[in-house]
Amino acid sequence: MGSASESKRNERSAAALWAVAALLMLTLMAAAVWKVWPTLRPQVAEVAALNPTCDLRSGPCSVKFVDGSSVEFAIEPMDIPVVKPLEYRVRLDGIDARKVEVDFQGVDMNMGYNRSALDARGEGVFIGVGMLPVCVREAMEWEAKVLLHTDRGVRAAPFRFITYTPGIGP
Repeated sequence: MGSASESKRNERSAAALWAVAALLMLTLMAAAVWKVWPTLRPQVAEVAALNPTCDLRSGPCSVKFVDGSSVEFAIEPMDIPVVKPLEYRVRLDGIDARKVEVDFQGVDMNMGYNRSALDARGEGVFIGVGMLPVCVREAMEWEAKVLLHTDRGVRAAPFRFITYTPGIGP
């Protein structure tokens, strides 16, 4: 009889340990999300207006902020192939940024986290490399947000473009 009650106690102890372990795991996951969230979703203080005449396949594009400062963005090669190395070039006019990143998002499809940090090259020029993933669609519309980390907060300059599945596009 003692062994049946001892067995039930052991089962309760094991269940309690599993509950504590699960609670600890959830707490650690919540702390990790809380710590990483500002990196994944930086709070943007200002967004420049999208330039409707921009065509990154023809050359660099510029957008202006309300204060007249501007961001020029270019991607090489200009045909913007997917799953191949790309070079990103940003030129700032009237903006002092301590850090520049380019964040790529699918306009109407979640393509996951795709952000590249650019290196300062002096005189407002930043250069970096990255790669865009292939999409199951023949054509994919993207928005590249150039994120400028400044003393006034994060400022975002949006640029839109389309990539094509290899062998199908223009």
